[in-house]
Amino acid sequence: MPIRQGSIDGLCGVYSVMNATEIVIGKFHYDPKLKHKASQRRVLYKNLIGYLAKHDLLEDALIWGFSDIDAKGGFIDIAIKSVKKYQNRKLRKQSAFDTDDVTLDQYWEKLTEHLSQPDSAVIISLSGRIKHWTCVRKITPNALILSDSSGIRQIARDRCTIETENRELYTLWPTMTYLLLVI
Repeated sequence: MPIRQGSIDGLCGVYSVMNATEIVIGKFHYDPKLKHKASQRRVLYKNLIGYLAKHDLLEDALIWGFSDIDAKGGFIDIAIKSVKKYQNRKLRKQSAFDTDDVTLDQYWEKLTEHLSQPDSAVIISLSGRIKHWTCVRKITPNALILSDSSGIRQIARDRCTIETENRELYTLWPTMTYLLLVI
């Protein structure tokens, strides 16, 4: 079996932001200097890795990952600036909840409402079975449909929990759930 992202490195936070950004704005931007389309993916990756290097976080992130992708001026803010600069579009971020004291039904309802809008995505933090940042591109009554760097395609609702940290289930963290939308 080949080595997958996340089996050695801890860059799932970088990839979750990149995947969410690509879902809401697409893969390319127009580069006026080159006078043609260029890869939005490459530009954003360079900016995110540059942020880690500038703040002396790259080595730790590569080895251990990180818990907060939304620190002020952090990854999601870098994506927002990149979308503004290269796409001339406004990407809005919002925390899904200001408390982790919500039910799984409330969590599912909030994500369903958000993802019913065009040009939307959700970045979530998981623990329990795995510790991982990923991007939700779609939701059904029974599953989260992902755009995920490690190859996870979906997570069944009956395998999710909010209340407890359980090694058998995916623990969702409402306060570390970020709603992205182009407005």
